[in-house]
Amino acid sequence: MSANLRSQCEKFVHGHVLQKPGEEFALIAEYARENNFAQDVYGTGDLINSFERKIAELLGFEAACFMPSGTMAQQIALKIYAGKSGSQTFAIHPTSHLELHEQRAYAHLLDLKSVLLGDKTRHLGAADIENSVEPFSTLIIELPAREIGGQLPAWKELEAIKKLTKARGAFLHMDGARLWETKAFYRKSYAGICRGFDSVYVSFYKGIGALTGAMLLGTTEFINESRVWLRRFGGNLFQLHPYVASAARRFDVALKQMPKYLKRTKAVYKTLQKVEGISFCPAAPQVNMFHIYFNSTVEKLTEARNKIAGEDNIWAANGFMRTALENLSYTEIYVGEGLLQIGDDELRNVFEKLVRLAN
Repeated sequence: MSANLRSQCEKFVHGHVLQKPGEEFALIAEYARENNFAQDVYGTGDLINSFERKIAELLGFEAACFMPSGTMAQQIALKIYAGKSGSQTFAIHPTSHLELHEQRAYAHLLDLKSVLLGDKTRHLGAADIENSVEPFSTLIIELPAREIGGQLPAWKELEAIKKLTKARGAFLHMDGARLWETKAFYRKSYAGICRGFDSVYVSFYKGIGALTGAMLLGTTEFINESRVWLRRFGGNLFQLHPYVASAARRFDVALKQMPKYLKRTKAVYKTLQKVEGISFCPAAPQVNMFHIYFNSTVEKLTEARNKIAGEDNIWAANGFMRTALENLSYTEIYVGEGLLQIGDDELRNVFEKLVRLAN
């Protein structure tokens, strides 16, 4: 029912505007024809290799490898570092995607062990690394941290994290699924943000809006080894060009929109603060995503969202999550093209109606 209601909506609060079935395929085909791109074969071809070089140069790395998913990319990075260090232990924040959303694949598939650093209510800090007594071969830091509303460490804190990790002799890897959103906050180049990391994973279907796809970046030696593991993981698909073309076609335009998305996020915050019965995490936006908390249940909020979708053709939220408190739930808002098409008054009305119906 929810999927059908969503597909029938005309406006979307979360993320980008929903495309009609087949629309992206038509755009990919047109893009490939205009640029005379031939199909790739097992990761080799003009389109995929030129896109890898482009992203590597932008982020300041020697090489890059396009992969079907971020889950696969980060498992491969951990496997390589475990081999180089001789240690099966790595460190992550308690809210890391690897810990919460991948069914602890690192333990079941690779026999690796995680050390959880920091408090789940705040971003990983330099003191968490300095005070850690457990040894680890690799530290993964997520920029921004999704599960705490897109929070980022201050620049000085991030630089301290880099130095402390290196002082421990550990590898430093970035979960950069939403790296593209950080530049507007740090006001640094992407290469500057990535400097000091041994490797980075980025996603192309989240902020960029492509069909799917990820990329792993690092030294030439690291990426050459990652391609071997990509084959072993079953990710070196016969043809990847539909996913690469979807990402490459959107990429430059999407990056230019990021400052606009952050500006709109601040305006959305100001508007929604006038709605009684909701609260926010973080207290002030750092990137173009945040969490909204409601004094209601997931079931009541979902029912209210569906009613609004049916009556007003507006998709107010993708989903609602429970908290440790019985009557407190939240939703994630990513400010993209959807909220650029919804005015402040209309947005306020939507959330006032959502709160009213859910209560």
